Amino acid sequence: MSVAAPSLEMANLEATFVGPMPSWLDSNTRQGDSNTRSLVPGMKLVDISQADWKDAPGSLLRQRLTAATGVLICCLALLFLRSWWMSDTIWAWLRGLILVETVGCLVLLTGSRKLSLPELRGIEIALFVPVGIQLLALHWGAMREAAVAMDQLKILEVTQIATFGFALLMLAYGMFMPNGWQRTAVMLIPPSLAPITIAVCGLWLHPWLAELFTAQRLTEVALVPIASAAVAVFGTRTIATLRHEARLAKKLGQYRLKRELGRGGMGQVFLGEHQLLKRPCAIKVIHPQHVIDPLALARFEQEVRSTARLSHWHTVEVYDYGHTDDGTFYYVMEYLPGMNLSELVHQFGPLPIARAIHFLRQTCAALKEAHREGMIHRDLKPANIYAAERGGVYDVTKLLDFGLVADPRDRTLVTEDGAAVTSPFAGSPLYMSPEQARGNRDVDPRSDIYSLGAVGYFLTTGRPPFEGKSPWRVMLAHARNPVNPPSELRLDLPSDLEDVLLKCLAKRPEDRYQNVCELAESLDRCAAGRIWTFQNAETWWATNVTTCEL
Repeated sequence: MSVAAPSLEMANLEATFVGPMPSWLDSNTRQGDSNTRSLVPGMKLVDISQADWKDAPGSLLRQRLTAATGVLICCLALLFLRSWWMSDTIWAWLRGLILVETVGCLVLLTGSRKLSLPELRGIEIALFVPVGIQLLALHWGAMREAAVAMDQLKILEVTQIATFGFALLMLAYGMFMPNGWQRTAVMLIPPSLAPITIAVCGLWLHPWLAELFTAQRLTEVALVPIASAAVAVFGTRTIATLRHEARLAKKLGQYRLKRELGRGGMGQVFLGEHQLLKRPCAIKVIHPQHVIDPLALARFEQEVRSTARLSHWHTVEVYDYGHTDDGTFYYVMEYLPGMNLSELVHQFGPLPIARAIHFLRQTCAALKEAHREGMIHRDLKPANIYAAERGGVYDVTKLLDFGLVADPRDRTLVTEDGAAVTSPFAGSPLYMSPEQARGNRDVDPRSDIYSLGAVGYFLTTGRPPFEGKSPWRVMLAHARNPVNPPSELRLDLPSDLEDVLLKCLAKRPEDRYQNVCELAESLDRCAAGRIWTFQNAETWWATNVTTCEL
């Protein structure tokens, strides 16, 4: 049997979407609170209503910035004294102002006040941008003076010094700052282009420099900083990866990581083992670049806290949750051999009618408990429904990913600026209910019923109810367009199941099933409602999937 991780699928239109509203949607937000429950005595949980959970991810950046500030203060002080001694008044004042600013940054970094990530990033820019501007000004000024004096040797010397100066600055920034490679690349674009830009501007102002700046020499001026920037970006990515792997190589509490099962936009899932119980488990770890994203952390905690409150056989079970001292956030859940329904359909095509009903009925059972607790899933899709093997029983349905659950007792997410708000505009566009697509905040169980009907449409036809080139078009179709009967895509689809799916996919909530119990009863009444058994499932897995990894 192939083994897949609990889904982290975040690709294309099937990806979970959390974002700003388009102009044709209404926006609704609301302030809220976050409550933290301890799952295991002594386990430190993350409270999104406080700043503590943000400190660990930013502590490394603060340490690096403090060290860089100390070095810059020493260099700037020496340059300031040199300018003052040489009576270079303009440069003395400029370097003095930059020195004062840098000292102010050091005071902030070494103070007792907690600094948020945006504040730390602001200090980072305040430290490095003036240095780059100063280097640029020095290069341009020296270039102009040498050009006016028509001193070719001096021009070459200034160009070489500036080129290697920019290269050194970029390498130091890339290797020193704990950034993701994307941010490093963006920050290094201006300094990597500075030397060649100044050389071209010099040629434009002084055409006679064409004798000096041949095509070969201009290529060298351009390639050295660009190559340095590429090395810095590659080094940043390598260091971040090594740091992450070293962190994960350690035990997460009582758990030992064995191998990676899967990865997605938000994190990775590893096969792990409890050191004392020797029980296999799946450990979901948030990606390093998302550790400093408040919204991602809020969704991460929302998912585990919501799932832990549920105990139904068809809902994935959470064992543990916490974070390590170095800021690695994780939670531990039951290990599920099998594959999600998206993978199942993509690999083997539309499911037999009886098997599709089998999965839908079991999902209804899991949703019944969640809805009874007042929890609306809001992100039902094939990738979040798992066909698992449990205790020798196959095709056991497991409902996953409660990261977007709407819960009246805990309805907060966190925006990028740290404000706690309700975020109704979230879900997977291909399976989103019309009320979600319109941005309605107060969705109810009938929204999940619509999404489950869309899942059933996909299981039986191999295609979602609506498709489009962008999430907005698909969401607009859910909100306005009638659904094409699935029998147009699958001629052997029984009319009784088609009627059930179309009722689930009604635009108005009052025209759908009013609860999952009604939906489950209608599925039971279908002619194929009870045909697929666990014995059929065992035979199918033995026939179609031959490799078993446990």
